Amino acid sequence: MNPFVNFILNFVSLPNCDRDLLENELTYKKFKTGDKILQEGNICKNILFIVSGKARSFFINQEGQDLTWNFHFNDNESKFENYFLVDYNSFLTQTPTFLSFQALEDIEVVMLSYDSIQKLTSNSHILEKVASKMSETAYQNVHKRAFILLTLNAKERYMQILKEEPYLLNKFQHYLIASYIGVAPESLSRLRKEITKSKK
Repeated sequence: MNPFVNFILNFVSLPNCDRDLLENELTYKKFKTGDKILQEGNICKNILFIVSGKARSFFINQEGQDLTWNFHFNDNESKFENYFLVDYNSFLTQTPTFLSFQALEDIEVVMLSYDSIQKLTSNSHILEKVASKMSETAYQNVHKRAFILLTLNAKERYMQILKEEPYLLNKFQHYLIASYIGVAPESLSRLRKEITKSKK
């Protein structure tokens, strides 16, 4: 069975007819390490569900800094926002995205287009509910991430990673973790030393 369908079945029971409808709209695609999956300024026309590999979403701020918005991967430590490569605002409104998505290693995805979503939600009440719930969850995740960036300082952001997502430190390179909390790599090194000393 398609990995994306398996994921959906964790949350809702789909009749065979709806399952078939969904599977018929899904396609597989592969990207190589370093590939730009979606470029800032383009419209996000697909939801991509990760089957294997790692990627990140990022943006360039007004100071020219490259800041990681989120990490994307599929394993037993993934949260909802990690499974998907999508800018939901761009996808839902079909307007240009402010984010770019890049493969950090070879990656395989299952792809569902905007037009397919419209077709599926028009023909299935259950799939319409699934799409609505996904949008709601995505909004909550985006709100939380934006709130963290706007209200916490770098040390607090790093402490939150240690508390809620410590596994990221082993999955992604030091400079990417630094860009995730909005500091230079050398600043992250100082933060880590400071936190280590305070625990002694």
